[in-house]
Amino acid sequence: MTDEIVREVRRVRHEISRRCGHDPRKVVAYYREFQDELKRSGNYRFRDKSPEPGEEEVEQLEEQTPVRT
Repeated sequence: MTDEIVREVRRVRHEISRRCGHDPRKVVAYYREFQDELKRSGNYRFRDKSPEPGEEEVEQLEEQTPVRT
């Protein structure tokens, strides 16, 4: 079953790439437009970006990071 799913995903990805002339910029543009369509549909939720760490998180990370001497 898993192999069939992997084969199908690869087949679809290859078809999308073929339609875009195997041009990476066109493939990325295709996926971005598809994502925008999904967002506009209102049926899905997307997280735009990871939030920037606050001062406390930065301080905690700095404390946890070992310093080489």
